[in-house]
Amino acid sequence: MTSSVLRRLSFVGWLRYFLFDRYYNTTLRVVLVSVCVGFTILTAFLSSDLDINSPSSIVKSIILILLLLVLTMMLLMYRNMQGTALCAFFLSTLVNDGLSTGTGTKLTFTFLIIMLWLVVWLFKKVIVDRKFDLRPALPNRAILVFILVVIISYFWSGTFAETGARYLFDQKALVRLMTSIVLIVSPLTYILFSNSIRSKSAFQVFTWWFIGIGLVMGLMQLILGDVLPPLNSKGQFPTWVTVLALGQCLFNNELSWKIKLGLIVITGGWIYIALGLGFTWLSGWLPIVVVIFVLLMFYSRKLLTLLCLGIVVWALLNPNIINKTFGTEQTESGNTRSVAWARVLDVVGKHFLFGAGPAGYQYYFLSYGYYDNGLGTADLSHNNYFDIIAQTGVTGFGLWIVMWLGQGVMVWKLLHKRIDDPFLGALKYSLIACYPAILVSMMLGDWVTPFPYTQTLAGIDYTIWAWMLSGLTIALYYFTPSLQKSVEESVTLQVLSVSDAV
Repeated sequence: MTSSVLRRLSFVGWLRYFLFDRYYNTTLRVVLVSVCVGFTILTAFLSSDLDINSPSSIVKSIILILLLLVLTMMLLMYRNMQGTALCAFFLSTLVNDGLSTGTGTKLTFTFLIIMLWLVVWLFKKVIVDRKFDLRPALPNRAILVFILVVIISYFWSGTFAETGARYLFDQKALVRLMTSIVLIVSPLTYILFSNSIRSKSAFQVFTWWFIGIGLVMGLMQLILGDVLPPLNSKGQFPTWVTVLALGQCLFNNELSWKIKLGLIVITGGWIYIALGLGFTWLSGWLPIVVVIFVLLMFYSRKLLTLLCLGIVVWALLNPNIINKTFGTEQTESGNTRSVAWARVLDVVGKHFLFGAGPAGYQYYFLSYGYYDNGLGTADLSHNNYFDIIAQTGVTGFGLWIVMWLGQGVMVWKLLHKRIDDPFLGALKYSLIACYPAILVSMMLGDWVTPFPYTQTLAGIDYTIWAWMLSGLTIALYYFTPSLQKSVEESVTLQVLSVSDAV
């Protein structure tokens, strides 16, 4: 009996060695080819009764092909996490579309690829590597606990929903679930980017793609009056193009004057679009002003002072424009939002610990009769801070604040990190300027996590950029050439000390 078991174990061990250790690549090829052939044969059988007028028949016919495509994508993701990060970013700028859910919103392709990437990443960390090692960053723990609070809030809010709103919580279970997933995936994207970007070329591709696609979309906006779909220039896209282009223009000394002139043109074009064509929309131009202010503060205090004086003089010479603009903003957004914020706090007062749940305060607004004045979604907060406290209570809001304060500390560390490379040094100041712009944009709208009843959950295609840029900040902090140089010097000193000892 014992010898039989040992023989079997010996055979299994030999088989594992033969297939996975010695001939791993051959085994992988054989398995993949077999799966492809098998799926092809099965697809042929499933397609034998295809009815092109029946969606269910079409889905049945191509389901295995789609599954094979997903498996192929997962394998590619597993082999190249950094490339996956860049592909997700490219997709977010190129395609603002997705699969309909039948609830008035879509599962965008960017959202789906990030979800798939997240599954692969967790599989690699938990199953293969068996260690959940992350680059040390202060927001990491707050993010993980915040995710736990979102999950608790989802079930808590459904269990303890008020009587008048319970039917809405039951009817909107899918919307609540998708909102929860978006609240979870968004900060996890920060972790994915902070741990996946590991080469200078990746930083360069990210930066120059944003600037290049910004040039294309800017020309569309100026010439055609709009950006052609499915290209995505929504949300704070003008802010991120401006901060990356202006940062390279001001701080990258390796660039020729022609390239810098081009960057100035791109920056000026988006400033004109944001301020000249949409000055009454505060959230459209204030974050741009913030990033310009921060970049000029690091570049030249004198130039910043002259710019501020020029703005003051212009404002004094054009009081009517200023009064009309801010008067319109106050009428359209200020009054309605202040009312909405008071109503949000009223809901939070009754659901203090874990809030009204993901998307939940919308249902209480309905059940309380807050929409009786006919304002509709104008009554919603349009403010990420209020959205978070309304959906996750003081527990989630406290973690949210800790998360972004921790990011502020990491930004401060990056500021004091010496980077000699001209491109990376310029990117450093751009990423530093992104931080206050993100904090400001959260006050002006749901630009960091989309609310399903304002921008719909499809808004993750452009809110995700704030998380990508924040993750890039951590990646750059750990990639700095000075850090690599210090490690090399340390190794050299150790070698020399060992030599001397010998």
